[in-house]
Amino acid sequence: MSKLKSLSQKVFFLTLFFTGITINTFGQDSTPSDSLTKVLINKEAEMFQVILTGDRTAAEKMIGQDYVTINADGVMENKIEMMKTFGKFKGATTTLSDKRIRTYGNLAIITGSAKFYIKSILAAKVFYTETWVYRNHEWYFTGWQGTMTGLPSYDPIIFTILGLILLYFITRLIVRKIRKPKLAMA
Repeated sequence: MSKLKSLSQKVFFLTLFFTGITINTFGQDSTPSDSLTKVLINKEAEMFQVILTGDRTAAEKMIGQDYVTINADGVMENKIEMMKTFGKFKGATTTLSDKRIRTYGNLAIITGSAKFYIKSILAAKVFYTETWVYRNHEWYFTGWQGTMTGLPSYDPIIFTILGLILLYFITRLIVRKIRKPKLAMA
């Protein structure tokens, strides 16, 4: 009888073990199907279109109430705070690269690199992470985190011009100081 009890306990624990492994393995499968990948790529494209055109109505529908952003400038905002300044990227364009999409049940994470342009001038290069949640039969944009990857290409030019202007005014001031004593002596 005790051998039967011992055997049934072993079968029970093995069943629990394999069930746990199977559930965890399935839950950790992060590669989405081709059809889900297409849906998420389209949602991301729609999100960028909404933000870059300043479409407030579409943004209200697409962005989840639990949205949080940590922008490349270090500002953290929720949906209400972000919507107060919505439209500040209106007219900008972007190119995306290095995209990676992972899914975990009803959660999707898209990472990549983006270049933002204002009138064809590179304004920012960022690495980004987007969070999407599937609820009520719809994907909602619930998170953004961007990290600057370096200065925009025009920053060194601006700093050089400002430095030259500053150098010009300092030189001019020194020349005036030197000339004043000479004029006073004459």
